[in-house]
Amino acid sequence: MVNLLQNAAFKKSLSQTYWKRYQEYGATPKGSFWLTKARQYQRFDLILNAMPKATPPRNITLADIGCGYGALADYLIAEERFDHIAYRGYDISPELIQECQTKNKSPRFRFALGTYPKEATDCVIMSGTYNLAATRQLTVWEDYVINCLQKCWEKTIHRMIFNLQIAPKAQIAHDSIYYAQPRNILELCHKRFGPTKLTTHPNLAQDATFCVTRSR
Repeated sequence: MVNLLQNAAFKKSLSQTYWKRYQEYGATPKGSFWLTKARQYQRFDLILNAMPKATPPRNITLADIGCGYGALADYLIAEERFDHIAYRGYDISPELIQECQTKNKSPRFRFALGTYPKEATDCVIMSGTYNLAATRQLTVWEDYVINCLQKCWEKTIHRMIFNLQIAPKAQIAHDSIYYAQPRNILELCHKRFGPTKLTTHPNLAQDATFCVTRSR
């Protein structure tokens, strides 16, 4: 189990890593460890397409956990089909949150420090949030990820959607990227949260999107 000291250490380490990366590459996909904008946008589409559908679209609240420099917020602004979404971005880096708040003045977009929503939210999403591990100890990192998912689920009204890198066997690679075993994640989500669907895309190798729906 991850103790409070480890939890705080992970957050501090990741906060420093992501802020340093942003300072080097700025508000670009590389600034948040993405390979390309195409992969970044493909991931956004997969996650947003998993959100509840309504005709006509009703207003919906979305919490983006690990929002970084606000790439998803920028994507929503550019796409009129998402005008019904009220966005809340959360991140562990105070510097990145400050950057987002400076850039986005619309009341439709709000940003705050944190690893889970502060209020009940229709959809809680995490795009790449848990891919970079802050430790080489696999079981410790997986405990951290599960604890984060649990806190996010407690604030989820309808769906929790997140992605992970996947491999036949769970591991933390030499570059500190965490690869999950997809069947284990599915079983865990089914048991602890609710019905879960896994989606992959041919353009996103070793990447899986998990969508957990709250049963009524």
